[in-house]
Amino acid sequence: MKYLKIFIPVILLIFFSQSSMAYEESPMLKKLVKSGKLPPVDQRLPENPLVETPVSEMGKYGGKLVLGTAFFLDDERLPSRVDRNGFFQFTYPFPSEGPIKPNLAESWSWNDAGTELKIKLRKGIKWSDGTPFTVDDVIFFMEDIVDDKNVAYIWFYEGNFYEVNGNFPSITKIDDFNLKINYKEKAFLFEKKYSNVVWAALPKHHFSKFHPKYNSSSSYEILNEKLKLLGKNSEGGRVTLNAWVVDEYVPDGKLHMTRNPYYWKVDPNGNQLPYFDEFEILIAGDRPAVGLGNMTGEYDHDHMWTGFPHYSMWLEEQGKTNRDYSIGFSNAPGMKISFNFDAEDKDARTVNRNVHFRRALSLAIDRKNISRALAFDLMTPIGASWAPDSPYFDKGSGYLYSEYDPQKARKILDDANIVDRDGDGVRELPTGEKLEMIWDMYAHDLYTPMSEMIVATASEVGIKLILNEAHQTLYRKNYDAGNYEMSTHDFTDYNEPLLAIEKWIPTKPGSPHFHKDAYGKGSFSPEYEEFSKLLKTAATASIEEGIKLGQRAGKIMAENVFMIHVGVRKRPFINQNRLGNMVLESTRVQEYGNFDPPFRYMQVYAKYPAKRPN
Repeated sequence: MKYLKIFIPVILLIFFSQSSMAYEESPMLKKLVKSGKLPPVDQRLPENPLVETPVSEMGKYGGKLVLGTAFFLDDERLPSRVDRNGFFQFTYPFPSEGPIKPNLAESWSWNDAGTELKIKLRKGIKWSDGTPFTVDDVIFFMEDIVDDKNVAYIWFYEGNFYEVNGNFPSITKIDDFNLKINYKEKAFLFEKKYSNVVWAALPKHHFSKFHPKYNSSSSYEILNEKLKLLGKNSEGGRVTLNAWVVDEYVPDGKLHMTRNPYYWKVDPNGNQLPYFDEFEILIAGDRPAVGLGNMTGEYDHDHMWTGFPHYSMWLEEQGKTNRDYSIGFSNAPGMKISFNFDAEDKDARTVNRNVHFRRALSLAIDRKNISRALAFDLMTPIGASWAPDSPYFDKGSGYLYSEYDPQKARKILDDANIVDRDGDGVRELPTGEKLEMIWDMYAHDLYTPMSEMIVATASEVGIKLILNEAHQTLYRKNYDAGNYEMSTHDFTDYNEPLLAIEKWIPTKPGSPHFHKDAYGKGSFSPEYEEFSKLLKTAATASIEEGIKLGQRAGKIMAENVFMIHVGVRKRPFINQNRLGNMVLESTRVQEYGNFDPPFRYMQVYAKYPAKRPN
């Protein structure tokens, strides 16, 4: 019997309720309809719009949602990740608690072997310029963008479109709204993969004009520039399926978006979403300015740039005159320290590959003191493991080497004959390489002081760490290029590691970033080789078998400290109380849709007007 996901009761309910439903729309769109600039709302919506149930109540139309940002990137997250229009979607705000749900796909089914996926798209969805959305847009995106090696701009989580062996599946058009995808191996995991992508399609009618395959007068250089979401010549956010359309961008100033008149989602009463007419992101200057602006009401919400460094200020000011906000918390990973096992410097490479060094460094981190001093005791120490609420977590090994034990760290190094031979306070390996490492990081109001505390305690066991702090953009370029010895970033992709398997094991040249030569030259240790084999097998196994294999892989990672996780956190965020349908608890993890989807801005509305400071 075929594995079929049709959600029959839900679809029948939606069919009978929507067949006689009268749709409503924003007053600003009604004016455009009346003037003849737009067709009526029922002609702009698909035959079966996706019904988004709001967090607490039906909203009301109008107003502007304003967020602050420290700086813009070409792949500015909000225009691309505000919805995450994959075939399917997670249940938010806690994806692990609910099923995979329909999204662009109205229904889907698998063959018995799990190697063929049939997808039925919602009929009648339109792009923001009114052009019909069809299977052709999916095929164009997947074959001519994602799987075209000359397309360099990758903001669509491209790894989720590939099988674990690096193969790209074959796509067949059945008709304008039905397609099938064939995989070489069992691929049930793709339900989660296709829920985690930013988009599952791009408008072929728009971007084919810039693609050299369809326009010989264009070039990949032009195409890659046009695909960017922001920039002088970009087009990435101008024709979209998202709730809002980019219509103004001022570098180092602001990003403005206006509601998409063809947005394909409604609330249970038939009101076309979103509720807010406008969405604006303003440059604040830096992280502290974002935190202050949200406290004073200049901005409406933040969960990206703010956190523990702003928490005490928010607590102190909460409830005072002109302070109209609430504080929420997201389950979030903490700081990750990566070791570059293929570092260009031979000595650094040798040190990083020494398991005794990695274990000792982890034991030399006073995680509890860091949590007390910088995270209000909202951080839980953890080892190099999957998330505690992940099905792959192994309780017996997940907290290995996470206690602060400098005496044990010294003993590990002494027993391995890693001692201070010249009396300068820094230990050397038996081969002579000093335990002296350059630690790259970006300017961060939490990770910077955390790193400084780690440098201090590591020095007490004979490990010298030299912080090399740079702007996040420059840091990221060096990290992506493998140009570092040690590096700092969020410990991401640890709830559902199989969804970002290229971040953990070699699945293609250059992956993972911390061991970019492994794909062509092999693993740096037998333990990492076994870890890679387990995860690769898990990615094509049944869900149940995959969990068992993932747990075994997690045990190997924890025992060998392939990287360091300082601690998991309850990360604070801030909402203005004027916002309706905002949550105060969520899961903030990369593989469940990054940081934005739990808030589902399309169903957030203004309960009363903003009172912005002068």
